[in-house]
Amino acid sequence: MSEIRDKASLAMTSELALQEASTLIRELAGRGPAGESVKSALRRVGRQLKDWSPSRVRDVWYQDCRVSIRGEELEQLRALTKRRAQDKADTDALAELRARISRLEALLEGSDPSFHGPHLSALGEIRRKMG
Repeated sequence: MSEIRDKASLAMTSELALQEASTLIRELAGRGPAGESVKSALRRVGRQLKDWSPSRVRDVWYQDCRVSIRGEELEQLRALTKRRAQDKADTDALAELRARISRLEALLEGSDPSFHGPHLSALGEIRRKMG
């Protein structure tokens, strides 16, 4: 009886790991361009998972019950997903900062254009040179 329970527990754990891996792969794929095929999304994810075969990426994506996920694979997916989320947060923070600077410049320009205008123009020129 205990052996049956252990096998059922192992199967459940394996199934949960596969579900998590599939979810993480889909997060890595993110939102691609409109009309992008699943095949293209799988290729994009496969480029991030260099040591995974294309068929393994596909099988995990579709949660093929014949696939078992190793712990190091799950950790790799978690790390990549975490890094991608951090990159997105950094990009969002930068965009928010740029928008805030633009609003503040507009307020300064509106308060006294003759005083702030030349300084804001010089700052804008520096920003354009920096990219």
